[in-house]
Amino acid sequence: MSDDNSAAVCPWCQTEIVWDEEIGPEETCPHCFNELNDYRSLHVHLDGDDLELTDDDDDLTELTGYEASVRKRLEQQEDGMECIRCQDEMVLAGSMKVEAGQFAPVPATGSAPGFLKPPFSMNMFVCPSCFQASYSLSDEDRVRLVNQWSNPVRDES
Repeated sequence: MSDDNSAAVCPWCQTEIVWDEEIGPEETCPHCFNELNDYRSLHVHLDGDDLELTDDDDDLTELTGYEASVRKRLEQQEDGMECIRCQDEMVLAGSMKVEAGQFAPVPATGSAPGFLKPPFSMNMFVCPSCFQASYSLSDEDRVRLVNQWSNPVRDES
């Protein structure tokens, strides 16, 4: 990050960082909290002659195939979720049914109904960049939850 500009781009999350000229440049990114100095940064200087692709770049070919597969999967899915770690779009990996023995709901109190009762289904999303997994309630169970809370019936438990 150069000291002569009042704006910079975080090398980790690509967020533009505008800092106050009186305070000075930020030491950490306010978005992803990574350090903005040269620590853990690698600077590579190449001459034009050094840039040469060879046929043994199988890793690059595999990565290109992986990216194409992810792109196709994202185009096909209806629901989306943003990764909380890297803000990339997550891929729907599947659904999971949660049964009564796998989940202990918070019981109803005198002033509030119970929140969620099994069985219910959850959608599992996986980030193709950092492989963070996240879950969300299925559409059917979202509707069921809203209906339960709109017309609360007191539990006997």
